[in-house]
Amino acid sequence: MPMLSRAAVAAAFAILVSSITFGQESKTGSTKPTVAVAMYNGAGVGGNGPKMLEEKFHADTEFRITRLKPEEIRQGKLKDYKVLIVPGGSSKTEGIALGEDGRDEIKKFVEGGGVYVGICAGCYLASCNYDWSLHILPAKVVDSANWERGRGNLKLELTKDGKEWTARAENEVTTIYHNGPVLQEKKDEKEKLIPLAMYREEITRKGAKEGLMVNTPAIAAAKFGKGWAVGVSPHPEQTENIRDLVPSVIRWALEHPTK
Repeated sequence: MPMLSRAAVAAAFAILVSSITFGQESKTGSTKPTVAVAMYNGAGVGGNGPKMLEEKFHADTEFRITRLKPEEIRQGKLKDYKVLIVPGGSSKTEGIALGEDGRDEIKKFVEGGGVYVGICAGCYLASCNYDWSLHILPAKVVDSANWERGRGNLKLELTKDGKEWTARAENEVTTIYHNGPVLQEKKDEKEKLIPLAMYREEITRKGAKEGLMVNTPAIAAAKFGKGWAVGVSPHPEQTENIRDLVPSVIRWALEHPTK
């Protein structure tokens, strides 16, 4: 048998070490598996929220966002995802663009174990308030005639559940608010609304009744079939220091299936 050269032995040894190292990395799980997240991308979407969600999710989390058009949702493509995010903009436009078929697909998705997160307009869409809304979050919109309340920074108080869902130790956070819904639990529903954060301040446009917004849920969740519906009235995804809040809520919901 011919003798191997020193170079050949060194090369073989390097390959062996490389394969062992690769195997160790796989066993320790140093690379997190990615989680497929769909984000509604159609008529009604506006603002910087979608871009900022993608930046945060792709840079710092295991979640990978794919934008889906209303027609893709109607075609049943949510079956390939674990989570659906509906971002801010115009909720009525979003609901109408989805159509009854698209809204039914979203309901089937959540009922089957998916996680829905509606931010601002997406929170309106999740509510039980309108004929174009999803009716997956047991909440009504208070004072919807004065929905255009304005923009500003508001203080929220995290509930006990909210601190668990968001993995945060502090009691209060401050977030950007821009015309998000004022929610009230809809009584006599099968599933109860779970407040995760409460408004402790408000913005009210001139002429509207004051005091309606304080002590109402800013972020709330509810079971829907085998899945979770989460409504986020303000914009933590656009707020420095709490941009981790939305991915944390999603992570908790995925780790705690309802059935």
